Amino acid sequence: MKRRLFLAALLWPATARAHSYKAGDIAIGHAWALPSNIPDGQVFMPLANLGKSDDALVGARSDICSFIELRRNARYDDPPETQFSLPPGKPFPMRPQAAHLRLVGLARPLALDERFTMVLDFLNNGEAEIEIHVEHAPGD
Repeated sequence: MKRRLFLAALLWPATARAHSYKAGDIAIGHAWALPSNIPDGQVFMPLANLGKSDDALVGARSDICSFIELRRNARYDDPPETQFSLPPGKPFPMRPQAAHLRLVGLARPLALDERFTMVLDFLNNGEAEIEIHVEHAPGD
């Protein structure tokens, strides 16, 4: 029980702009993107598997870009990941210079305070449509 409360506190910040989602046993915390004037962008969010079985984020899609890559770091000469593993009870953070979703071929720049939708695909827990907030840092 204490571990679940810890995960809930991690995933749901106390800011007024915070938002969260669920896809089956997967908790999805505040999703945000950095502003971008270049053809690519970055999206971040904390994930946690609250179930008892392994799962993985295996893809994402959005009308705002051509496609989305799963990335472990900011080095784009490394190949993208095929999935982000989500073992039970272990939080999976995303942040700049670390794990993130790379938006490739943006249809337009990402402006501060803008919002757009994205669909996350999980191996065992299906899909979740979420809203992404464009901000300099989570909760800005």
